[in-house]
Amino acid sequence: MFSISLKQRKIFYVMLSLVWLGTAVYSMVNDTFLHGFEILVFGAFFIGGIALVQGYMIRMLKMYDKNLKKGINNNKKSHKNNHKRR
Repeated sequence: MFSISLKQRKIFYVMLSLVWLGTAVYSMVNDTFLHGFEILVFGAFFIGGIALVQGYMIRMLKMYDKNLKKGINNNKKSHKNNHKRR
């Protein structure tokens, strides 16, 4: 089954947050505070969006795997039942 551990996801989000935070702070210092704040807000929404999509995809893959296993088991049972009838 496809799986990404929670620890790996946390590391990914921390690293992504550091990139956005670094860019925002750099813009606040070298450009305007408002420009850096806009980058910070956009980065937060971007990371939140990625987290939502990733969570949905993981749930969808788990459901797909569960249904696939259920379908395989049902096919084996129906195949056995058809074999017994002959």
